[in-house]
Amino acid sequence: MSVERNEYFDLVERFRLRSTRFEACRRMTPTGSLGARANRGIPLPDQKTDALIWGLGHQSPVVRRVCLEFLDAHPHPRALPHVAACLQDPVPRVRWHAVHAICCDVCKEGQSQLTPELVVRLREIAETDPSRKVREHARYGLAEAAAQSSRSRSP
Repeated sequence: MSVERNEYFDLVERFRLRSTRFEACRRMTPTGSLGARANRGIPLPDQKTDALIWGLGHQSPVVRRVCLEFLDAHPHPRALPHVAACLQDPVPRVRWHAVHAICCDVCKEGQSQLTPELVVRLREIAETDPSRKVREHARYGLAEAAAQSSRSRSP
């Protein structure tokens, strides 16, 4: 990713350590509060989104996971390919959060991020991922997406 590094890259770097994570997360939120309801769905400035996308490739799985949590709560179309790439992460907890960030529509104001290609990939994950938890979450996400789709088609 070729974007200019900004102050938020340093905050993302601080996600790595428990002792600095809380304050860094608080500073990344749009409201300055960590409450999910207060922040959910509020778009982040491009500089923060750039830093979170960068963090998805970080060497620390904790940083990757926290960035996925932010991009779930503050989705950006530009981030979706990077989130989808995390479906292949070597760490099961990171893969689980990637599945969640793609499937969960709570923060996305009814704008599902599931493309036909991602549905195919999630079906594959639901059958073959080495982690039982990741497989189950992919199945759950696909079932919820199907239910949501059928509800939106009903008169």
